[in-house]
Amino acid sequence: MILTENEKIIIKSLEKKDLEGLRKMIENPNVYRYEPTFLTERQGTPEEALSAIMAMDIQRDRQCIFGVFETAEPDILTGLAEFYDYKHSGNVISIGYRFAEEFWNRGLATQTAMAMTEFLRRNTEVELVTAHVMPHNTGSGRVLEKIGFEYLLTKEEDWGSGEPVVADVYTMDLV
Repeated sequence: MILTENEKIIIKSLEKKDLEGLRKMIENPNVYRYEPTFLTERQGTPEEALSAIMAMDIQRDRQCIFGVFETAEPDILTGLAEFYDYKHSGNVISIGYRFAEEFWNRGLATQTAMAMTEFLRRNTEVELVTAHVMPHNTGSGRVLEKIGFEYLLTKEEDWGSGEPVVADVYTMDLV
């Protein structure tokens, strides 16, 4: 299922054929150096992670993960787009994204974040979108600001590493 697309990227459900691309991402520590340890794709084997991602339901799990593909190469998984911490009562959701290292610095994060927020604006009742970024991940912070997110605050969060992680929180009002 295609969630959304623009001239550069397609965000769609993962399929079994995406396993090797997912495995390549999971096995690269550079991809996850600024990410929580408890991400779905980092639990169990790549096969188990793919199965868990494919079974996600936003209402039940409060999160869902999609694959990101370039329109020029729609069969090659370049990254993941995640909607998480969905709060229906407040119409709030968080977004996250991560990419295989060979796809960094190609504008895919900007295109993905724009497509995700535009999808939420057009197809949901979500009013506020948040994104949480480690301060050292300056590229991701720039992406968010470029597409209209505003820096809100820096705070300690539990990212599953045993120690609190300092994270910058960005917000975008969709109404």
